[in-house]
Amino acid sequence: MVELQEIFNVRYGSNLELNKLKKSANGVNFVSRTLKNNGVSSRVEKLKNVEPIPAGTLTVAGGGSVLETFLQSEPFYSGRDLYYLTAIIELSDAQKLFYCACIRSNKYKYSYGRQANRTLKYLQVPSIKELPNWLQSVDLSYFDGSERPQIKQEISPPIIVNSAKLSDIFEIKNGIAATGLNIKQNRFSECVTYIRPAKTNMRIVRGFLERIVIDKKHIHPKDSLFVSTNGEGSHSYSYVSIEDFVPNSDVSVLKPKHAMSIELKLYYAKCITQNRYLFSYGRKPKGKRLSTLMLPQPTKLEIKRIEEFVRSLNYSINI
Repeated sequence: MVELQEIFNVRYGSNLELNKLKKSANGVNFVSRTLKNNGVSSRVEKLKNVEPIPAGTLTVAGGGSVLETFLQSEPFYSGRDLYYLTAIIELSDAQKLFYCACIRSNKYKYSYGRQANRTLKYLQVPSIKELPNWLQSVDLSYFDGSERPQIKQEISPPIIVNSAKLSDIFEIKNGIAATGLNIKQNRFSECVTYIRPAKTNMRIVRGFLERIVIDKKHIHPKDSLFVSTNGEGSHSYSYVSIEDFVPNSDVSVLKPKHAMSIELKLYYAKCITQNRYLFSYGRKPKGKRLSTLMLPQPTKLEIKRIEEFVRSLNYSINI
């Protein structure tokens, strides 16, 4: 392990304020401390007296979403408390992305009150010689164009008149408590992901379990729809899984009573999440409250329109 400054030059960013810049769809990326959209929060007009930071650098949030780290593929400006890292030696994009993960794994050391501004360059990361060999065979071209939609035209979702209770559309399967489970923090061979309630899909992973010791009825397949049923900041958020998983006792899996496409599941995930205002920490979407939640009940023609709408959205090309 070596200090981060032995691999990268660590510099403070542009330190610009977005509200003082003019937004432009064809402008320069503006990177902030957000954990969404690769850190890019807007596009702005290029300034005459400020050169954008070059592409190929890493951006690291010193505060806010502390240590959220991304590889920037385009030149950019940056906001406050954002650092950019330029490799001292030549690194491939795969190696840079690996270092992004290494930096991000140190998030637990910080909080809103303890930022990474002074200590960033001293973080311990693997030396070049310690990088895994499999990085050499990573083909990032697989993700080329992944932000594009499947259907290249603007499509509006249909207005659904009919509705039905959630329990008429889905069978509800509750998760299992963590008590007595041997939960590992890192992935291992023949493991299955154990998920928890979360506001974002990025934070649902609680840990990893040995698949062979878990009853098969508690393991749900990839593309399953699930909803968080507890937590003041995470209740009611609904997602479609990207891998097999075991839900904890504060997550319910919604199994369609009839065949359902992944596009329609994604639509229902959004519909369920939109009902979040009905609940609170003291009024949880569990049991009867969840089963009686009213959801759209589209006709076959409307379902087709919904599927086309989802495929017209950005990032739908890999659905």
